[in-house]
Amino acid sequence: MNLNEFLNKYKDQYPQPAVEYIVNNFGKVLPLNNPDILNQVYDALGMFKDRNPYLAYLKLLEQHFDISSNILEIGGGFYPAFATHVRDRQLQTRKGTITVYDKMLVTQDLPHMKLVKQDFKIQDSVSPYDLLVGILPCDATTLIIKKANEENKNFFIVLCNCTHFSRQYLMFNRPTLENWRKYIKEVFDSTKKDNEEMLVLDSPTEYTNYKVLIKKQKN
Repeated sequence: MNLNEFLNKYKDQYPQPAVEYIVNNFGKVLPLNNPDILNQVYDALGMFKDRNPYLAYLKLLEQHFDISSNILEIGGGFYPAFATHVRDRQLQTRKGTITVYDKMLVTQDLPHMKLVKQDFKIQDSVSPYDLLVGILPCDATTLIIKKANEENKNFFIVLCNCTHFSRQYLMFNRPTLENWRKYIKEVFDSTKKDNEEMLVLDSPTEYTNYKVLIKKQKN
């Protein structure tokens, strides 16, 4: 599949500004941390080869969690690139499920995965799942943390470098990346239980500098 074929298949499901961004920026030499809207397309077209950030994230996830579990990705973006790699690994192990929620999904028709074209809400239950995942989930980051803590679930989050503060926080703090990371830690600490901790790891690939947040239940 090439870009024209990809867009012929999915462009009607993308917002028009997103299509224009993809067309105008596709294939250009971009700085570190390409936006996910482009990386998802590059992944779908098989352009990353040995530099695939999603495979790097998946490798790190498997170092900490069982890939053959029931996984929920919240905020999967337009095209669920990371989830397709989770699915492929689960097909190899013949165990596990992957479900993706995002109202911006451009497809609900990829095999061996459940794609839900709606936002995951704070009142929705995560009880059917073993692990919550967010790959640059933006303003869904705090939702993932709160739901995982509320229902005693682990999480794996690749933290975006844009900021998504509460209005109350912004009354007294500047919207910097440093404050965003502090804010996330405060959200976790204020909702966690005594047997819960959050690891903050550096990016597993040299092609991004996103922090990775991992919550694991203490034994």
